[in-house]
Amino acid sequence: MVDQNLVYDIKISSVGPGRITGSDVIHEPNGIDLAMKLPYLKGVYFFNSQACQGLTIMQIKGSMFDWLNDYYTVCGRLRRTAAGRPYVKCNDCGVRVVEARCNQTVDEWLERRDCALHDLLIYHAPVGPELFFSPLLYMQVINV
Repeated sequence: MVDQNLVYDIKISSVGPGRITGSDVIHEPNGIDLAMKLPYLKGVYFFNSQACQGLTIMQIKGSMFDWLNDYYTVCGRLRRTAAGRPYVKCNDCGVRVVEARCNQTVDEWLERRDCALHDLLIYHAPVGPELFFSPLLYMQVINV
C-alpha cells in the first residue's frame, strides 16, 4: 500500500513566458501529434542536495520566464476548430508549477524500492473538467 502522506503541502501556481506571444498565435499539431491523442510523458529526476544547494523555487520560476519565451507553445491550451480539429492556442496561460514537501531524502526514497511510490512524485490532475482549461505541462518540485 502506498503511503499518501509521504508527499504533502501541495501548492499550485502558474508561470508564463516573460514576453507576450500575442492573442492570435496558434500551433497546429502535425499528424503524429494527432495520432498520439493525449500522450502523457512522465519523468522523475532526482538531484542530491549538493546539486540543488541554495536553489529556491523563486529562482526556478524566474528562469522559466526566459525559457518559456522560446517554448511558449507549452503555455497554451488545447482548442478545436469549428470542424473539430484540435490546435494549441498560445495564449500565455502558463505551465503549472506544483510545489510539495517530503520528509525523506533521495537516498531514503530510493531505499524503499517501491516504484509505485514514484507516482507520488508526479502531480496527477485529470484533463478537464473542460479540455481548454487543462495545462499542457505540469512541473513538480519537491522540497526535502
